[in-house]
Amino acid sequence: MGITNDRGRYYFVMRVPKRFKGIVCGKDGKPVSQVRQALFTDSRDEARAKAKQVEAAYLAQWEALAAGDGASAHKHYQNARKIASTYGFTYKPIDDVAAGDLQDLVRRLLALGEGETVAPPEIASAIMGTVPAATPTLMEVFEEYKSLTSVDRREKSEAQAKRWESLRRHAVEVFNKVIFEDPRFSEDPLPVGSITRAHALAYREHWAKRVEAGEVTAGAANKHIGILATILETWSKLTDVPLANPFKGLRLAPGKEGRIPPFSPEWISGKLLAPGAFDALNDEAADVFLMMINTGLRPSEITDAPLTDFETDAPIPFFRVAAHGRELKVSHTEREIPLLGVSLAAARRIVARGGIGRYAHKANGWSAAVTKHLRVHGLRETDKHTPYSLRHAMEDALQRVGADDRIRADILGHKYARPKYGDGGALPARLEVLEKVAYPARPEDAET
Repeated sequence: MGITNDRGRYYFVMRVPKRFKGIVCGKDGKPVSQVRQALFTDSRDEARAKAKQVEAAYLAQWEALAAGDGASAHKHYQNARKIASTYGFTYKPIDDVAAGDLQDLVRRLLALGEGETVAPPEIASAIMGTVPAATPTLMEVFEEYKSLTSVDRREKSEAQAKRWESLRRHAVEVFNKVIFEDPRFSEDPLPVGSITRAHALAYREHWAKRVEAGEVTAGAANKHIGILATILETWSKLTDVPLANPFKGLRLAPGKEGRIPPFSPEWISGKLLAPGAFDALNDEAADVFLMMINTGLRPSEITDAPLTDFETDAPIPFFRVAAHGRELKVSHTEREIPLLGVSLAAARRIVARGGIGRYAHKANGWSAAVTKHLRVHGLRETDKHTPYSLRHAMEDALQRVGADDRIRADILGHKYARPKYGDGGALPARLEVLEKVAYPARPEDAET
């Protein structure tokens, strides 16, 4: 965008963006690569101010042209609101314009121009309010919700943000698929204003059947139902559009899947730390798993960590859990954990390789690889055991040795209910407790 002075008068000049190539035409009906418009002023400051308004009007007009007939009714309506705004008007339905203030009507009619300068149809429709109001589809609401709540994800890493979006987009896509395939419903995709309790119950029924078939847990089903309830409630609040929320109160009763069971001490020492137990697994995945044994760390706390968090040569070797441009589960998860025995050996091997590489910011990929290894090689104590069972094993071990609540919270990154005073003894106090429950290095760790 720019302004140019021609014989004392200023003009707006703008190159047509590539995305609008071929759809922006001149008076002869042929595509143009640049537009020029008189600003009717000899003041540079006034020209700059007017140029911003003219640019906004052009862009809104071109967006409407690009949307064309393939755009949704909501998209057309939103574009009309934007165009009206750039011309200094609040979008009103034509009946309201006709029945409203006479001066406002005259201003709108004058804005349509006359002769060769008459406004294009998209602009005329926006100014005069002939584009019918329409509510967005659920996917369109999600896209707006994502934009409206972007500030809430400012501390998430790129990988965390992708996981956040993927889960919510999946919930919306499943809903659309359920409604499309259900013979009771005909309209697809649905505007959110047309989503009824019957649609929401069909979505709940879909997840209930999957829970009954053992395909997902009740917790996973409730997460998908809750996501849609949250999206609609938040979007309605932030756009000031009144909207009933048919997904509220549809949670499934919690099942018996409950807490992931811990590995028993006998299983850890006899199976997981047996010679060759992880020979078939890649070294990085195995070492992340072994680091968890004596620390109770979450997998992502290790896979997302930079090399500087592995303080293996400190007087008391430790691992640092810090944000580093990502969002921690909760603020109190930031902490330092002493490294001992098999976990210290694993951490040193990770450091020797230059840090986490293959699974950096890919905890889900790590979990899939390790879960498969445990299953294929008979290393699950029961079918319900997962890699996360190590964290619960550490929690149980700390309780067995009588570690106080403050120390347990500091090691596991749990919330401590009572006020904290000081650092609780920090590393030495945590080391003293962990020495009572740590598994020693394996014979094959001696080279580390």
